[in-house]
Amino acid sequence: MMDGSMRGLQEQAGAYVKILEQPASKALRFRYECEGRSAGSIPGVNSTPENKTFPTIQIVGYKGKAVVVVSCVTKDPPYRPHPHNLVGKDNCKKGVCTVEVNNENMIATFANLGIQCVKKKDIEEALKVREEIRVDPFRTKFNHKNQPSSIDLNAVRLCFQVFLEGPTPGKFTVPLQPITSEPIYDKKAMADLVICKLSHCSGSVIGGNEIILLCEKVAKEDISVRFFEEKDGIVVWEGFGDFTPTQVHKQVAISFRTPRYRTLEIDQPVHALIQLRRPSDNATSEALPFQITPLDSGRPFFWSLRRSVGQKADYNTFASILQFVQLENPFSSCET
Repeated sequence: MMDGSMRGLQEQAGAYVKILEQPASKALRFRYECEGRSAGSIPGVNSTPENKTFPTIQIVGYKGKAVVVVSCVTKDPPYRPHPHNLVGKDNCKKGVCTVEVNNENMIATFANLGIQCVKKKDIEEALKVREEIRVDPFRTKFNHKNQPSSIDLNAVRLCFQVFLEGPTPGKFTVPLQPITSEPIYDKKAMADLVICKLSHCSGSVIGGNEIILLCEKVAKEDISVRFFEEKDGIVVWEGFGDFTPTQVHKQVAISFRTPRYRTLEIDQPVHALIQLRRPSDNATSEALPFQITPLDSGRPFFWSLRRSVGQKADYNTFASILQFVQLENPFSSCET
C-alpha cells in the first residue's frame, strides 16, 4: 500500500496551476490606505457590465484539499515580492490573500480582490512584513527593499501559489509551481496617451530642435516621444526625442530635442510621424504628421556651403554649424 508521502509526491509531480481568467490589465485604480475608501475589485479580462468576471485559476491533475496563496509580484522577471497589498472582504491579511479549494472542478475565483498601493517611503516596511510571513514565491529574497527606485509602483502581477494537502490531514505541505498573471497597471497612471499641441510640427534632418509637447497626464518615468517614417505600411526609420524625466512638467508637458534623421542627404521634406509611447505596456498615442526638412530649408546662404561640404562627403561640420543657427532661430509653431 502506498504511504501518504509517496502519494503526495506523485500528486505534486502531476498537478499544476492554470489561469482560466486573467485579470483586466487597466481597469482598476490602485488605492492608498489613507484614501479611506474601498480598493475595489480586480475584474477579469473578459468582464462586461452585463457579465462580470474575475481572476480565476484551476488546479489541474489533482482533487482534494488545497490552499491558494495570492500575492503581488513585480511586473518584470525575476518576479520579486511587490510592496503593494492585496485587500478584500475575506481571507486577506498582511497584504496576502489565502483561500482553501476543495470542489469538483478545483476552481478558485477571486471576486473581492483589490490592490492597495504603498508610497515609496513605505516600501521597505511593506516588504519587511512580506518577509516576516515568508511569502516569496520565486525565492528571490528581499534585497530590493533597499532599492525602492527599482520597483515599478504602477504595475504588478498576481502570483498564485498552491499547496496541496500532505500526508498529515490539514497540513498543506506539497507546493506546486507558482504561476503569475499578466501585468495589472494602475488605471490612474495608464490613461490614454494624447498629444494636445506641439510647439513645432517640423524639424531639421540633423535633429536637435527644441520642441514643447502638451499632452494629457503621463508618468514622467514611463514616457517616450517617438518619431517614425513609414513606406507602404512598413516602418523604415524611427528615432526618439531626447529628454530626461525632469523635463516632463507636471505630467502634461514635455520639453525635448528632435532626433537626427537616418540620412542628411535629402532634397525634399520627409513626411514622418510623431507619437507618444509608454514603454511599460507599449501603448501609443495617435500619430501626428511631422516634417523633416533638408539642411538647406529656408537658408539659401547655407545651400552653397552644403554643396561645398558635400563634395568632401563631410556633413558633420556643416551640421554642427547649422544646428547652432537653428537654436538661435527656431521654426514657427503649429497646433495639432
